[in-house]
Amino acid sequence: MGRLTGKAAIVTGAGQGAGAGCALAMASEGASILLVGRTLSKLESVAKEIEARGAKAVPFSADITDRAALRAIVDKAVEAFGRIDALVNAAQAPEMRSARLLDIDDDVVQELWTSGPVATLALMRFCHPHMKAAGGGSIINFASGALRVPADYGVYAGCKAAIETIGRAASVEWGPDNIRVNTVVPFVLSPAMDLDMPADVQERVAAKLPLRRLGRPEEDIGRTVAFLASEDSAYMTGNLVTLDGGSWSQK
Repeated sequence: MGRLTGKAAIVTGAGQGAGAGCALAMASEGASILLVGRTLSKLESVAKEIEARGAKAVPFSADITDRAALRAIVDKAVEAFGRIDALVNAAQAPEMRSARLLDIDDDVVQELWTSGPVATLALMRFCHPHMKAAGGGSIINFASGALRVPADYGVYAGCKAAIETIGRAASVEWGPDNIRVNTVVPFVLSPAMDLDMPADVQERVAAKLPLRRLGRPEEDIGRTVAFLASEDSAYMTGNLVTLDGGSWSQK
């Protein structure tokens, strides 16, 4: 019996990186997971790993920039599991890339806002009535360390700041419904990091962190998200939780 046994969760960005880590960690605690992402084959791979651990997973390919698809995500979770207890908004398209304000393409700006705060808020709102009906729930949104040092990442950081602010507002407005909302700030190994940062650079970055390593998707990020989704964190809401090996403390 895990601390999420009998619970059902939606995890976006679940095909890889931190999203997959969250799905695996929550499933290991007994949750049934709707795996949401763009690439079905990646979701199916994560689903197989979850099922091998004895939990239930349903892969669901969706474009989170499409509002109709967001509604379909929530409908699918209710159809598959009969309830929604947790929502993890881990997806962001495109992932973090440096771009100065005068240089960033308008289409990229639009995609960042639509897949970030717009999609996050929509999924939160669509999940709200189901969580309220179940007696409560937990929403975990994803921000970024770019909040602290936004130079060269201004639009990306702005999207993450909006997500954090929306989450705090929801924690106040939805607290009476026993719906908790927290935001995590991860510094985690991911496909985007591998693309942007060669292995030797990753090693140098890790060496500067107090804990001397980069975050692991399941062990360092996913397990904390599983805690935030569980009753063990029943008195936590409106918080910004940094999971970055101490990077935030050095800024």
